[in-house]
Amino acid sequence: MLVKYNGDKPIYFSHNFESLSYSPIAGYENVYTYGQDVGYKYTDFTYPGELVLNAGDTVVTLLNKIIDVLGNYEFFYTIDGKFVFQQIKNYLNI
Repeated sequence: MLVKYNGDKPIYFSHNFESLSYSPIAGYENVYTYGQDVGYKYTDFTYPGELVLNAGDTVVTLLNKIIDVLGNYEFFYTIDGKFVFQQIKNYLNI
């Protein structure tokens, strides 16, 4: 979930985002004002809409519908028979 800053006055973060200030300070070059995107909040995955299958559809059909929404994911079984559902590594998400 995208998080927006909704404070009345600008907020200043240090270069490593470990501390913040509400007034300009040397080394606090990351400035955010009202309405700017400041980060993300992790949330549980919920399917947007109804996830309905037809009689006779398989679990693979269900998983493919979820992947169509998520995008860069894959599923498979390992040699040992373990089911894996994971994000595909693309050197941007390592």
